[in-house]
Amino acid sequence: MSKAIILLGGPNNAQGELSEIVKSRCQTAFEYHLNYPELKILCTGGFGAHFNVTEHAHADYVIAHLKVLGVPDTQFFPIAESRFTLEDALLAKPILKQAAISEVVLITSSFHMKRAKYIFNRLCPELLLECVEAPTPVCEHELVKLLAHEAKALQREAKNIDMLLADIETKIQ
Repeated sequence: MSKAIILLGGPNNAQGELSEIVKSRCQTAFEYHLNYPELKILCTGGFGAHFNVTEHAHADYVIAHLKVLGVPDTQFFPIAESRFTLEDALLAKPILKQAAISEVVLITSSFHMKRAKYIFNRLCPELLLECVEAPTPVCEHELVKLLAHEAKALQREAKNIDMLLADIETKIQ
């Protein structure tokens, strides 16, 4: 069974500096890497007005940060230039399939894990998921806002996935 790490992205500023949330995810991925250095890492994140308006994909900044922490160049898959969590799963799937990956360590923030796990389980049911939550370095007030956003986003994504899978099923028939 081949195993890999998927590190989900998040915001960076206009200069490419990673948010504290993303740095926490990177630190968690790095610590996991120290215990399992043979596992390659798939970083997600492309471009979008709400998280990255620079000339470089968000995942490129994540990889640069992980390299500074000590992850070697050889341990990265090609990036998934996604704009949101559902796209993380859709774009990661062919990369993982090509590498014959059947087990994934999904790393994201604790506030985001419920939705990310739901999406990956629905869109990538062939993958065995191990979920590793990164700490969410925000104040209580901000965490409440993030959790409220996640609850709404999970409802939206459930509907989107149902429609997507129904559309695929229709095309197969």
